[in-house]
Amino acid sequence: MKSILRFLYITLIITTIASCSSEDDAGVTDVETSELTNETNISDAILTLVNQHREGLGLSVLSKNGTAEQLAIDHTKYMISVNEINHDNFNQRGNALSDQENATGTAENVARFYTDAQSVVNGWLNSPRHKENIEGNYMYTGISAIKDQDGRYYYTQLFYR
Repeated sequence: MKSILRFLYITLIITTIASCSSEDDAGVTDVETSELTNETNISDAILTLVNQHREGLGLSVLSKNGTAEQLAIDHTKYMISVNEINHDNFNQRGNALSDQENATGTAENVARFYTDAQSVVNGWLNSPRHKENIEGNYMYTGISAIKDQDGRYYYTQLFYR
């Protein structure tokens, strides 16, 4: 566990150092900085929509989890930094949930450029693989919605049991 946490910490430091330069910092304002924070309202709306879908199928609702949310935020920031959606290092996120939250199963949905909670959830539900995750045997979730420098959203939703 310590080696995974150390690796995640080192990766975060390297990513931070690689993405920052004195030129980049010169024009940063509070507004620009705030766009790299998780959008709580849209994340909560995604959770509400996902749970409504699950309830409609007779499935249990998902509960928010702080560890999963932080992992989702970190991954969303990573996707923004590489300008693509991906599942890079998903095994590390799964291992962190296993080590820190005793997770026995994990899954992940990602997306970008959807403008609101309804559209991203609809997109996931129209994709068999993403829908399978939403309807899966999971109890907890972490959701991240963050805008890139052009004001376009990137999303990560982690699931685990």
